[in-house]
Amino acid sequence: MSTPGELIPIGIDLGSLHARVAIGNLTHHKLPSQGLVDTRPLPNVISNAQGSRFTLALVGIDKCNADDDAAGTEERHVFGEAARRALARDKKPTISKDPSSMVRELVKSSSSIEPNGTDVDDKSKNAAAFFQHLSELACDASSSHPSKLRAVVSVPVASTPEEQAGMVQSVERGINEAMAARKSEIDSGKSKKKKNVADEDDVVIGVISDPAAVCIAHGLTETQNLGAVDLADPLNSDKLSSWKNVLVIDWGASGLTATNIRRTSPSSSLLSIVRHATDASCSGLAIVDSLVSHCVSMFERKNRVSGVLESVKAHHRLEMACESAVRTLSRAPTTTVTCDGLYEGIDLSVPISRPRFDMMVNGILRKAETLLQSFVSGEGDDFDVVLVAGNVCEMPAATALIRTKLFPNASAGRGDVPPDEAVAIGCARHAAAILSCDTHSRSSGSGEGLGPTAREVPLCPLTVGICIIENGKENGELEGVISKCAVPMIEVGEPLPANVTTTINFGDLSSSSIGVVQMSQGDSALKNKLIGKVDVKHADSNSMEVTVELTAEGSLTVSVNGGESCKLC
Repeated sequence: MSTPGELIPIGIDLGSLHARVAIGNLTHHKLPSQGLVDTRPLPNVISNAQGSRFTLALVGIDKCNADDDAAGTEERHVFGEAARRALARDKKPTISKDPSSMVRELVKSSSSIEPNGTDVDDKSKNAAAFFQHLSELACDASSSHPSKLRAVVSVPVASTPEEQAGMVQSVERGINEAMAARKSEIDSGKSKKKKNVADEDDVVIGVISDPAAVCIAHGLTETQNLGAVDLADPLNSDKLSSWKNVLVIDWGASGLTATNIRRTSPSSSLLSIVRHATDASCSGLAIVDSLVSHCVSMFERKNRVSGVLESVKAHHRLEMACESAVRTLSRAPTTTVTCDGLYEGIDLSVPISRPRFDMMVNGILRKAETLLQSFVSGEGDDFDVVLVAGNVCEMPAATALIRTKLFPNASAGRGDVPPDEAVAIGCARHAAAILSCDTHSRSSGSGEGLGPTAREVPLCPLTVGICIIENGKENGELEGVISKCAVPMIEVGEPLPANVTTTINFGDLSSSSIGVVQMSQGDSALKNKLIGKVDVKHADSNSMEVTVELTAEGSLTVSVNGGESCKLC
């Protein structure tokens, strides 16, 4: 429970099938090194009204009769399993066949089209209504007002800027509508208690990708001055403190995504996404469909009927039962898929054992193994840490494939972070870390409304670039080389600290160096100047990845191919 005036950090994980909300912990224990607030305790993933720690990311319209006959019917939004039941009543296809009512699809479609049509506006309203529902759950769990919420949301690694902006707009609109609903309740009750509803601050304080959120959840961004990472498995501490390459395997309902993340420098908490690959055929929905097909085959053979899946209501019910059975098989050796009166009044009861289930999904597991093996062999680097996320990663067969067969020697991160909740936990930890930095009181003297300060940051006074310099060049020739061949990395006027990574090609030069240079821009009095050089060690490839970092104190470092950083000034 929060104290009056304290902002509540929350993390929102909008998956392709389920959504989760986690509330970050601000413990107010000062660290001796920098006086920061300790945000390392794991956030709490909140439960919905049905007691589940996840909510089906589905929005539906429930038509109910009004009290007045002249009023006809009124419509209201329903979410989760209630929305799935509404789809069944309206005889609409299941979410595996038509995901158009899923919140992620609503956000994507409403953000990619200009909002000049009624259909697009309806999609935006439906998506905002879902986030309003999630914000109300967070308010109930934290005993706070919606104006106190500050959210970090996750987006897929391959999302476009338009989709990210649509996500932010939907979350902002949903929380603002929750605040408006609370205000109307206060006004209708004639309460004189003042609520800070007209809050102009942004509700969404950060947007991060799913694999970055997983890394934050496992504490990979904690630097040494923040203390040792509190791990459930202490054997992983050394590997996590000196990690270089991380493989994040996100195996959810929409597919399998492998992402290679690299640390920009050994002492930095900045993450760089090197590459990623996705296979939509290895999805959680495909696994559920395999179990649905097996149950239908057994039911039709036993009862000598056909066309069970042609009934929309039967398909909905069987899909729900199979989803529950898949979750049960991740923790129990056997389960039974049951549906009372599934088809023509006949009950369905199909026992499933874990070996039988593993045999059914063996084809999907082989595809996943092929993707991961090709992903690893394509880079050639060893992964120090392999992190997993998503519902499918809770399956024992998937865990054995990743941990035992493919990556037996890699660190597994924190043992107390559930794979299906890793993204929400990482978002909440990031939100808590943002709110812990330089808080202030928006209402002077009242102590009400702690939040991040708006502060001035130093700007880069010059343009820093890189170029290829052949060894043996005279100083008098360098200015011409810089003016013609240098590529700007950090532009003048960029906020500091700045960290930029790019891949350069150096051709067939047998003896050359990478020069970090000062570049003249426009009417600036600064001239082209060589700051430092890094010798090139030729390999099989004529390209390399260069990272340039400039701190607020003016410290300039450069690293090549993710190696050790070289300080130039």
